[in-house]
Amino acid sequence: MIKKHILIIALVVSALSVEAQTDPIDWILNPRQTKKIARGVTWTQIAFTKRKLFDTSQYLNVIQVTKKAKRYRLHIVRSDSLEKTSQIAQTHHALAAINASFFKMRGPDPANRKDLNGVPKLEPSNIGRNRSVVYFRQSDSLITENPRDKDSIRKRNQAGSIVINRGEVLIVKDDPANLNAEHQLKGEDVISTAPVMILGGVDQPIPNDAFCNDRHPRTAIGKKADGTVVLFVVDGRAKESAGFSIPELQQVMRSLGCVDAINLDGGGSTTMYIKDQPFNGVVNFPSDNKKWDHEGEREVANAILLIKK
Repeated sequence: MIKKHILIIALVVSALSVEAQTDPIDWILNPRQTKKIARGVTWTQIAFTKRKLFDTSQYLNVIQVTKKAKRYRLHIVRSDSLEKTSQIAQTHHALAAINASFFKMRGPDPANRKDLNGVPKLEPSNIGRNRSVVYFRQSDSLITENPRDKDSIRKRNQAGSIVINRGEVLIVKDDPANLNAEHQLKGEDVISTAPVMILGGVDQPIPNDAFCNDRHPRTAIGKKADGTVVLFVVDGRAKESAGFSIPELQQVMRSLGCVDAINLDGGGSTTMYIKDQPFNGVVNFPSDNKKWDHEGEREVANAILLIKK
């Protein structure tokens, strides 16, 4: 049973507007910190310490990109060699970034990047190009297909898609019987991920399995009714922040005002980057090094960036 809290928002009302939703979470933001990082773009850090969220300590980072952010657009990019989210962001001169969708951990490097030879090779891979294990289209160029298993059914991490079409972000739920449905989606950037948590203001059913029910660091993207895009991470696997289950993440995204929301890759991949911030721009506490610091980024295959138009 989720403990109810009272909503107290003072300085962060513009950054965390809570719209009327069914069964909203009540919040106590303590302490909180909000910064404007560009016109129409705000970044908020929220630490639940003395006042708990889901009866645990939690550490959240939220970026909100409103319609006023006319100089910036979201873009999904890949790294064939696998790189940290902060590295991908800096290469593309991004203002902000989060890790994106699921991928196969590092194997032989198809790009033969000598500067990345120090990255641990965590498992073998037969993938010859990009390590994403979901459908991925970048700048209207097909990067990877949804892999087919022997039953030719859609896997859990392929159940939804993020579509960026002419600067607009869409979240869709894909046809479970058609692995080629993504090809019909209109957009320059398309990437599959899951589960879809909210669609058209309606909570979507969440699979009842360990992946969804256990608490982990999580990354998500959502959209409000006014078009504001919400980039979200919660840290986990630490006493300072337990992380969320997917049902808990669903409730938080709804409470932030999202009418559409989808889960991204989490765990050790969960990272948020903000340009010109300390610790190489990493503002959360990535968990891959099992320490409560900003050094535990995992190398990933794709990221969602906020870049200049």
